[in-house]
Amino acid sequence: MNYKNISETLKERGYATQFHNILNSLAVCIPEDGKFKLDSFFRIELKKEKINLSYFIGQIPIEKEFGTIEELLDFIKEVFPIES
Repeated sequence: MNYKNISETLKERGYATQFHNILNSLAVCIPEDGKFKLDSFFRIELKKEKINLSYFIGQIPIEKEFGTIEELLDFIKEVFPIES
């Protein structure tokens, strides 16, 4: 499990990603008309055998933990859907 695999999978599904060395995390959002969709930003961090996803609902920070990439991707698809 590594950032590159997660990033490539998310890009294939239509998300925009950027790795941040200083934060050691992957920033992700949904592109929309050459900009980024509001409320679509989230961050992924790999910690030992777990994957942490952080995002905000209004000003409330939410953190979720996943054991597999598949669980993470299913959650992202549900909470941050890409409209076609």
